[in-house]
Amino acid sequence: MEPSNIKMVVFDIDNTLVSEKKRIIEPSAVIAIQTLHEKGYKVLVATGRAPYFIKPQVYEVIDSDYYVVINGQCVMDRTHKIIKRHDLDKADILRLLEICKKEKIALGCKCSKQIVILNEYDLFAKHYGHGEDPAGRFLDADNDPDVLDKDMAMGIFLVGDVQKIINQKDLFPNWTFTRAFSWGMDIYDKDIHKSRGIEDVLDLLDLTWDEVMVFGDADNDLRMVKKAGIGIAMGNATENLKKIADYVTSDLEQDGIYNALKHFKLI
Repeated sequence: MEPSNIKMVVFDIDNTLVSEKKRIIEPSAVIAIQTLHEKGYKVLVATGRAPYFIKPQVYEVIDSDYYVVINGQCVMDRTHKIIKRHDLDKADILRLLEICKKEKIALGCKCSKQIVILNEYDLFAKHYGHGEDPAGRFLDADNDPDVLDKDMAMGIFLVGDVQKIINQKDLFPNWTFTRAFSWGMDIYDKDIHKSRGIEDVLDLLDLTWDEVMVFGDADNDLRMVKKAGIGIAMGNATENLKKIADYVTSDLEQDGIYNALKHFKLI
């Protein structure tokens, strides 16, 4: 695909924009993305994170035109207004809640403003929040699932012996289960992923995948990197992603974003 066709550039956050070690956006990436804005390209950030767990620096420095969050379940514009959301089914959540109560597994619902914890609040906060309530982003709603009627869950995170849930995942054919840690697991709609959220934005802007450049580093970026007109794997990316990428740039901490955008003459 010709770089001249590109109209939007998509960035994953963790280990693409932000290093786990430094926890900051590389200065060269900041300069590169500011140049993209100046040249009229649309910028989109796509992440598995909920919007309230995105580092303030990403909002302040990247100033993305759109945000695909909660692994594609929610799409926001530059002002953080939700323009598309894909909610989970409440009946499925209630069925899962009963199993979690029986097995003493913590259940947190990723809603638009905070994580609503329906079971085992202390266990969830200890592991997911490192023992603290991170700036009020957790709501203790133990035994009060009706709170979801005000803001339905778009994703779920479980903490505990999650293998007991995996053993019963056939009860939830509409969901996909992804183990995040030995003690934790993400749950999303099986038909929703980052690339679906990006497609919501493409429809809005009347663009196609051929007009998109995507940067990623992990296996959950495979779909969007493969679909993009130009898919770029960071030098620190997984081997699976590097195999399907159109181009492998240098590591995040070695100016990978800047170098790739320079290579394709977008900046």
